[in-house]
Amino acid sequence: MTWRKFFLLSVQLLSLRTCIAGAAIHDPKTRIAEMLMRVSTKLETIYMLQEEVMAELDEIRSLRESSEDNDNIHRTNDEVGCVGSVYSLDRASSFVSANETVAMNNGHVVRLDDILYGYDYVFEQKHLFSAGSWLGVQSQQDPWDLVAIQQILWDVKPKVIYDIGTNVGGSAILFAHIMSQYAKPGEALIVSVDPKDYTINWDAQAQRLCPRCTPVADNPLWGQYVRFVKARAVERPALAALQEAIATFGGPVLISVDGWHRYAEVLKQCQVLNQYVTIGSYIIVQDTKLDRFLRKAGPRRAVYDFLKNNADFEIDKSREAFLYSQHSDGYLRRIR
Repeated sequence: MTWRKFFLLSVQLLSLRTCIAGAAIHDPKTRIAEMLMRVSTKLETIYMLQEEVMAELDEIRSLRESSEDNDNIHRTNDEVGCVGSVYSLDRASSFVSANETVAMNNGHVVRLDDILYGYDYVFEQKHLFSAGSWLGVQSQQDPWDLVAIQQILWDVKPKVIYDIGTNVGGSAILFAHIMSQYAKPGEALIVSVDPKDYTINWDAQAQRLCPRCTPVADNPLWGQYVRFVKARAVERPALAALQEAIATFGGPVLISVDGWHRYAEVLKQCQVLNQYVTIGSYIIVQDTKLDRFLRKAGPRRAVYDFLKNNADFEIDKSREAFLYSQHSDGYLRRIR
């Protein structure tokens, strides 16, 4: 018996027990409804905790299996040798042209990787991802990748976009804005999924950093091009919405992976959802930079392990044309 079935059975038993005792309770129908609502909420919390524990266990297993590869990720700044006046390249880097050196007019010679990683570190520490918006809705995307993603959308012109990680809807509005330039409402769709409601922002500093940001529901593109599903990306309601959109609008189909950034979650999403991506389109695995920041397997390791067993996709480094990218090695193009 699965945990979910056990929980549902528990609810039924509690409901039956409450009904039997109902005669002794004032206004039993109201009391029963209140109790069942509380029990349902608690059981759902337990179920979500169980999923998180299982994901943690999957991540532990993957870390053990790839411990040799992860040595590169666990290296600290103290372990990076300095040759002359320039530090050697950090093997955890995946930036384009990371190994090039730059002689600046102040007499300093630095490696390009140090410039990019330094900026990336500041960007993350100061929560600058919450400082920007698109058409008034907080986008939480750095400007360079925002342009790169816009270019991909225009090149591919997807009829269906699976937007994993709605948060407050900024990515969905960006996608919808581009989509509105090549498809009328009713001709294409963005299925945006998140286990929390889109009115709740995961970043506590968001309001301070973008005080003029507006609710996504106030934007007309939200109602015209976006279908929101409150679920995890590979749960049945979300997958059903994706399949229905593909059946209705066809392709091209593009997937943006920007939800829970744990290794096991991202790998599972790539393994389950790659079948829906059309040839020439993309899986965009976002925030691959987190492996290096956190010094553990995350989205980037998930990309590498996914590609080990799937030759239908390749990393498209041409999409990192601005050298700096928070999603380096994360632009996966389907080639067959």
